[in-house]
Amino acid sequence: MRDWQRVPPATNREVFQVDVPGIGDRLEITVVPPLFWDPSSPQRLPAIYVLDPFPTIDIFAGIKLHFDIFSGGVIPPAYLIGIGYADRDIQARRFRDFTPTGAALPPELPIDLAFGTGGASRYLDTIRKTVIPGLEASYRLDPAERMLVGYSLGGLFVSHVLFEEPKTFARYLVISPSLWWDGDVIYREEEAWAKTHTDLRAKVALVGGAGEESPGGGWHNNLAEEVMAKLSLVTHLRTLHDRLASRRYPGLKLNLRLTPEGRHITHFPNAVALGLVDAFGL
Repeated sequence: MRDWQRVPPATNREVFQVDVPGIGDRLEITVVPPLFWDPSSPQRLPAIYVLDPFPTIDIFAGIKLHFDIFSGGVIPPAYLIGIGYADRDIQARRFRDFTPTGAALPPELPIDLAFGTGGASRYLDTIRKTVIPGLEASYRLDPAERMLVGYSLGGLFVSHVLFEEPKTFARYLVISPSLWWDGDVIYREEEAWAKTHTDLRAKVALVGGAGEESPGGGWHNNLAEEVMAKLSLVTHLRTLHDRLASRRYPGLKLNLRLTPEGRHITHFPNAVALGLVDAFGL
């Protein structure tokens, strides 16, 4: 390597941190612009808001870069925005912010809940009143073309947003959501919405791995296979889809996709790519 010249690492992203007293934490916001885009252009672009950016933003950014080059415009130019935490110890924070109700975990899930549970409404309030206004005041983002993406526990949060403040986002990408939380509370939220509304205006792409409940092969999560099977991720995803489809909301566009043989961990990159195609195709 004697003739090699070290250069600064290339990066096209900006990272911000902001204290949020309502949560009692410091958030980290990552902004990745689309490739080949002039930021001085007057056009406003869609924004893809991604939860859990610490472990996922590079997967999203790589796939989005691939689409920017090769999709021929099928996936439009869009800003990728990660909403995460300044502290990389995210497990207990996810349960605090992504769960819609205060509840205990099943005994099979020995996870530390140091920050408590049930903070989804508060977290959504932070996104709506702090994160989105700050970004839309600084970048040319189209308020009518926001997408929210969540995976696993984040998928539970995205599903909750759909029934609490659906107008916040135009598109929803829900990947392998943890709909088992608190005795399947998401179905009670869905039913409550249906009792008081005749429409649900949203474009919703649901993506799961067909093998998430199947024994053998591993790669479900850092949990035993019998534990993952009890969480019934595929069954719950189908149930949510069928419930929404049965409502026949005129403003709802809905799609369900199961990646063949997909496990909870291994199918994630494929789910991102196919999910973005589905969400923008609705």
